[in-house]
Amino acid sequence: MAKTDSKKPIPFILLDGTITTYGFRVLPDGIDLSQFERNPIMFYFHKDYMLPIGTWTNIRKENGMLLADAVLDYADEDKEVQRIIGKIERGIIKMASVGLRKAEWSNDAAYKLEGQELPTAIKSIMREASIVPIGGNNNALRLYDKDDTEIDLSDEIKLSDFIKPYKQKITMNEELLKVLNLSDKADDKAVVAAIVALKDSNKALVGEKDALQQKIDALALADKEGKKNHFAGEVEKAVKDGRINANGKDHLIKLYDSNPEEAEKFLSSIPVRGSVVVQINQALHDSKTELADLLAKPWDELDKTGKLIMLRDKYPDAFKDKYKEKFGVEPGA
Repeated sequence: MAKTDSKKPIPFILLDGTITTYGFRVLPDGIDLSQFERNPIMFYFHKDYMLPIGTWTNIRKENGMLLADAVLDYADEDKEVQRIIGKIERGIIKMASVGLRKAEWSNDAAYKLEGQELPTAIKSIMREASIVPIGGNNNALRLYDKDDTEIDLSDEIKLSDFIKPYKQKITMNEELLKVLNLSDKADDKAVVAAIVALKDSNKALVGEKDALQQKIDALALADKEGKKNHFAGEVEKAVKDGRINANGKDHLIKLYDSNPEEAEKFLSSIPVRGSVVVQINQALHDSKTELADLLAKPWDELDKTGKLIMLRDKYPDAFKDKYKEKFGVEPGA
C-alpha cells in the first residue's frame, strides 16, 4: 500500500476470499454487514478490550472482496495510538483483519478452492475490523462463537470442533404427516401417494357437490315458479271481483318479478268487494238499523245530538212523523 496523505481515509482490503492459513476460507459476499455498519469500530490487533483507534467508512463489496477506508483517530493523544497511526501512514503497517461471528459452514465442493482443506464459511456476521501488522497469522482473522467467545484458531483440535460443515437436516414436516394420516417414518413416495389420493377424493367430492347444487337450484327454481303462478292466479281473482283492472294486473306482475313480498303485500291490502246484490242488501240493512235507532230516540235527544238534520235529510217521512208527534202539526203548517 502506497503512503497516503495525512488525515485522509486510507483504503484497505479487509477480506479477499482466499484460503486462510488455517485451511478454510470465508465468502465476502456472505458476510452480513448491517450490525457492523451501525458501529464500524476499528481496533488494533483485535484488542476489543482497548479503546478503538478509529473507524471504518465506505464499507463495500467489490470483485469478491470486502473493502473499507480507515478513518484514524488523529485527535487521540495516546502515544501508542499515535505510533500506530504513524506506521500506518508511513506504509509500515498495511494490512487489516476482520472479526466474524455466527459462521455457517459448507463442505460443498462448489465453494472450495484448490488446496482448501476445511469447509467454507458461506454466511457470517461482521463483528469488528482491525489494523494488523501481518495478515494470515493467528491474529489476522478472528472467529467468535454464538456467545461471542473468541475461538483459538491456533488450536487445531478446537478449530476442527468449531468448524463443522453446515448440513441442512431434511425432515418430513410433522404437521403434514398428521394431515395425511401418515406415520413419522413415511418417505417421499408415501407422501406423494397420500396427496394423489387426496386429490382424487377431492375431485369426487367436487363432482358430488356440483350435482347436489344442481338439484338445489332446480328445486329453488320450481318453488319460485310455483309461487309466481299462485300469485298470478290471485291477481286474476282480483280482476274478476273488480278490485283491480287490466293495467293494475300488469303492474302487479312486474312488481312481483322485482319484489315478490311487496307485490303480495299490495294485493292483500286491496279489500274484496261483494256482489251488487250483496252491497244493496247490506245498504238496506244498514239503513234500517240506522232508521230504527233514530226513531227510538225522542225529539229532544235527537236535537241535542244533532241527529235531527240526519233524520230530515235521509228519512223525510220519518222526520215529519217525529215533528208532528212533538208539535202536533206537520212541518210548515
